[in-house]
Amino acid sequence: MAERYAVRKDSPVEGAKVPELVKLRIAREAALAEEKEKALVAKEKELAVQREALKKRTQEYEKEYASTQQQLVDLRREAKLGGNFFVEPEAKLL
Repeated sequence: MAERYAVRKDSPVEGAKVPELVKLRIAREAALAEEKEKALVAKEKELAVQREALKKRTQEYEKEYASTQQQLVDLRREAKLGGNFFVEPEAKLL
């Protein structure tokens, strides 16, 4: 949630007198900005980990699908060489 903080970047003019409440606000916003930066870095790392996991999972599925298709091709060829018919497998329904 900290990455959604709206932090103002305004600061008083150098050498000007600043009211106490403005000083407190500036200090509070500096702390919020620091917290926001840490949260953004953590979120980026988390998203990078998720992205890598997704890539790995996708590659595994693609390998599985390719091997299944190759197995069907091999079975068709084997049936043709043996003079038989190959019956396509029915779709799996959940």
